[in-house]
Amino acid sequence: MAKGIVALQKLREQAATLKKYHPDWSFNKIGKKIGCRHSFVSRWVRRDQACEPLHDQSRSGRPPKADAAAQEHIVMAAQLPECRTAADVAAKLQQDQHLSFSVTTVKRVLRKHGLQHLSPVARPMLTDSHKLARVKFAKAVLRRDKTSKRRWLNTD
Repeated sequence: MAKGIVALQKLREQAATLKKYHPDWSFNKIGKKIGCRHSFVSRWVRRDQACEPLHDQSRSGRPPKADAAAQEHIVMAAQLPECRTAADVAAKLQQDQHLSFSVTTVKRVLRKHGLQHLSPVARPMLTDSHKLARVKFAKAVLRRDKTSKRRWLNTD
């Protein structure tokens, strides 16, 4: 879970617990105590009283595409030396284990497990001929600057 979600979960639990042990306290007082708005507190307390505890409720939205076993396969494939990018990992999983995941899903799983994905290089690296041409250009500019300084006139 992300840090923000965990902190929000703790605030919800604090609000519900405070209302349970101090039923005479207003939502505004509980909100000031835990550092959030009274409207959040009232919503959280009503939800807690209406159904099961907040941490037991199911989350809304689409379930994750990669279950725990598939996530483990993605992490292991990412640590192979031939898999340098997220696209390489997705292709390797498709080729070897017939697991089809998008590059975005691979990136999301790697980020969740504390790893970084690499994107392909947008343009090719400099070749030796490019490097020589750059050095030649830099030397020509330096030579030109040395000769042009002779024509300068210094005045006060």
